[in-house]
Amino acid sequence: MIGVLRMVDEVVCAPFKNNSDMITDLLLFGMCNAQEGMNPFNKMGALQVSLEQSLSPSYNLGLLWEPTDDFGFGMVYQSSAKMRLKGKYMIDNARAPQELIKGLNSSATGQILAAILGLPSNIPNIESGLVAMDLEYPAHFQAGIKYKILPDLQVNFDVGWTDYSAWDKFKFEFDRQISLLKVAKLLSNDVTDNSLALPLKFTSPWSWGIGLEYSATDRLKLRAGYEPRASSIPDDKRNTMVPINNAQLFGLGLGYRFDADTDLDLSVGFLRSRDNIPACSSTLSNKCGVDNILLNPYSGLDVKTNTKVTVLGLSYRTKW
Repeated sequence: MIGVLRMVDEVVCAPFKNNSDMITDLLLFGMCNAQEGMNPFNKMGALQVSLEQSLSPSYNLGLLWEPTDDFGFGMVYQSSAKMRLKGKYMIDNARAPQELIKGLNSSATGQILAAILGLPSNIPNIESGLVAMDLEYPAHFQAGIKYKILPDLQVNFDVGWTDYSAWDKFKFEFDRQISLLKVAKLLSNDVTDNSLALPLKFTSPWSWGIGLEYSATDRLKLRAGYEPRASSIPDDKRNTMVPINNAQLFGLGLGYRFDADTDLDLSVGFLRSRDNIPACSSTLSNKCGVDNILLNPYSGLDVKTNTKVTVLGLSYRTKW
């Protein structure tokens, strides 16, 4: 629809710019009186939000079983935490939608059309107020075993699951009707006069990891690990905002025991994730169509992501 409005502005309205009359205003709903036309490559507005919740209780349950020094089994469950985030928002409206509404209201037929569609009477430069959002921190489960295949060599194997399917969508609820949303709701079912939902449709995959620990001396231990992480983002929701989809994590580390009560652990991890998002395949990146207005920065384009992350870790433990 925004593309159609651009065509109307550049093709139909071009002969009537600064030369309109009552007849053209009635026939074209006053849209040609807009000083700046709608453009699918420009933004309609920018939303800034700041949300928080001071307390969000959860619980952990764990089990560890070590019948011998050579074998051990453990598992842990971390509960979800439901939050009602509250805060403030500010919307910086672009000039083009302001001019569109102003143009419609300059014509009798445009005013009738705006009333039928439920469009606002005007769009201010800035809109601000209070906003809230329900957010659930996902539950997590992990289980693993350790086994010494040699006196100095131990292998660890873990499986894990995180309930990212709890992130079906992020819905922002505003304390009043937003003028720009009254326009956007015509293009998306995820928008109402006072709410905006970002559909995510995340899934909850299982992943596994394997590690080795070699006891070089009584004090020094060397470690290495590998974990292929399955993506929780479905193919039609892949995006550059979260550029880590299917990923591989490699890790190296060492542990040194100074005495019976003091240990030092050092680790380095390297994560890499590459992804190709074909044109028109993701509703959060490059979908083709007129109803995908919330987050679609690369409409109709092929998108590639390449993410590399290096993580350093240091742990010092002592008893007293």
